[in-house]
Amino acid sequence: MTQSSDQVRMKMRAFIDENFLYLQPDLDLGDDGDLLALGVVDSLGFLELVEEVQSLFGVTVEDVEVTEENFGSIDAIVSFVQRKSSG
Repeated sequence: MTQSSDQVRMKMRAFIDENFLYLQPDLDLGDDGDLLALGVVDSLGFLELVEEVQSLFGVTVEDVEVTEENFGSIDAIVSFVQRKSSG
C-alpha cells in the first residue's frame, strides 16, 4: 500500500524524534534540516534511517541510493519513498 507523503513525513519525524533528537532537545529540526550537518545523525544513524525506511515502507534501497540527496533530510526521505513507491 502506498502511503501519502504526510504519512511518510509523520512516521519519519516520529522515528527521528524518538531515536536521535533526544540527544539534542533544544534543536528545532525543520523538515528540510540537514540531518548530518546538524549532528542529528552520524554515519551509523544514517544507516539506521535507511533500515527504517525499508522496514516501514517496504521499499528496497540500493547501495547507490544511500546518499544525502535521498536521506539527508525528512523532505528528502519523503521524496525518495514516494519515488520508490510509485515506480
